[in-house]
Amino acid sequence: MREVGVDELLATSRDPFVRHHPLGSRRGWVSRAATVVEGTGGRPTGPPPAPVFTCLGPATDLDPLMAHLADAGVRPSRLTVETASYAAVPPAWRHADHHRWHWMISRSSAPVPPVEVVEVEDPAEIDAVLDAANPGSFARPGTPGVECWMGIRDAGSTVAVGALVRQPDGTGHLRGVTVLPGSAGRGLGSALSAALTRRALARGPGVATLGVYVDNAPAIAIYRRLGYRVAHTFASGPVTPTAS
Repeated sequence: MREVGVDELLATSRDPFVRHHPLGSRRGWVSRAATVVEGTGGRPTGPPPAPVFTCLGPATDLDPLMAHLADAGVRPSRLTVETASYAAVPPAWRHADHHRWHWMISRSSAPVPPVEVVEVEDPAEIDAVLDAANPGSFARPGTPGVECWMGIRDAGSTVAVGALVRQPDGTGHLRGVTVLPGSAGRGLGSALSAALTRRALARGPGVATLGVYVDNAPAIAIYRRLGYRVAHTFASGPVTPTAS
């Protein structure tokens, strides 16, 4: 095991998640094919940033690396870990609660959408769709990094919206793809995702990424048809607080 700085980590890592997903990195630890990245959490105006760990790599290398760091007294406040290593998470790092999700990536051109997809600029229009069908969306109007919102209209009303976030390295990341329940089953989610993917790939390194919960089978099927593949499956959540 060795500790590495951010510049070395970005320069040497071959993992697409490290290369294309902003981790707010401060440092990392590597051991063979495994990496534990320490990022930051917390608001700039709040308490000092708390360490957030992202643990990547095959279980044969990652499990002992996590154990070594835990034995050294290193502890995160929040943990994202490969699900294959979830059972090996050290006791001091275990989640209070967590969700499981796929991080997917594509470099393949998506087909031209069969319906018109337009940019949507009115925040109220976007919020109305999200409030009705996706109130927990990770993207909202005004979210930092959002390059654009795109949507589909039917009879003058917006029935689907989604955001494209432009990552620091130029990668396009899809967020908040939402279709109103009354318009489901018409292929609008696929058409909107295709339009967002085409825009994502048009700039930067030609990479499109997204995150999707593992139990969202319809969305996963759409993304696979558009050329996305699962690069990582993670368990993420806050770490159980230590007893005072």
